[in-house]
Amino acid sequence: MVNSIINALIAGLLGVIAFVIIKQVVDAQDTSGWSGAETAVIGIIPIVLGILVVVGMFLTLTRIRAD
Repeated sequence: MVNSIINALIAGLLGVIAFVIIKQVVDAQDTSGWSGAETAVIGIIPIVLGILVVVGMFLTLTRIRAD
């Protein structure tokens, strides 16, 4: 059980690191020739990744509690 909780915390940490890296890559893009829709979609990617990490952590911890 403790190993599962540690694994969930490590997964959350890796998700945060991935979020920061993707945010920096997105911010480094030259969007001067992009349309408004393209700019809006590319700006949403880090937010969606962050939400997926949080939901994944809660699902993992829920499964651990159910066992």
